[in-house]
Amino acid sequence: MGRKLVMDMQGLQRVEEIVRKELQRRPVEVDKLDRLWEAAVLITLVDVATEPQIVFEVRAGNLKRQPGEICFPGGKHESADPSLAVTAVRETCEELGLEQEDIELLGELDTFVTFAGPVIHPFVGVLHHPEKIHFNPQEVQEIFTVPLKFFLENEPDCYKMDMADRPPKDFPVLLGENQGGWRLRKHYNVYFYTYEKYVIWGMTARMLYSFLQRCRTLLE
Repeated sequence: MGRKLVMDMQGLQRVEEIVRKELQRRPVEVDKLDRLWEAAVLITLVDVATEPQIVFEVRAGNLKRQPGEICFPGGKHESADPSLAVTAVRETCEELGLEQEDIELLGELDTFVTFAGPVIHPFVGVLHHPEKIHFNPQEVQEIFTVPLKFFLENEPDCYKMDMADRPPKDFPVLLGENQGGWRLRKHYNVYFYTYEKYVIWGMTARMLYSFLQRCRTLLE
């Protein structure tokens, strides 16, 4: 009995050594077993007529994902990108026809995990020469800017969105009978900013709202 206990302890120590080494091998990430993928965007500040403004894109109509919608420059993280900050700058340069040295990064906002797939990492940066913008028409239909002051002075419209799930008929039922109906899980806020002919909403508005909430008291 004593010999077995010693062997068990040696086994546990070995497991401890392996697990400790593996868990310290890399920083914690978001579990992507549900086919989540990472993207980075750049909330880009520019000086237009001596007034700070924010750059927005209207996505090209030929894109498979969210054609015609308003967004920030950015895109999917590539394995060759050493960091998500690099992803944000690279994608912005590709979409707006810029060089890396045209953009000055200021910092990173909180990460957004979406139910639709992407884990979005928003960054904030400054484009010192907006006249250099020459956007890629294969990805971008239009570029426009909105004064930062407008967002500081105007709260967004806010609506509630329901999120629910529905198990398929062959899903195993452990508690109760599988009725096959929708089950309400939560509510979340969807923000809408309307500026002239543009309606900024969805994840773009949510990231914008987060940026404004973070910096509002210092900017006003």
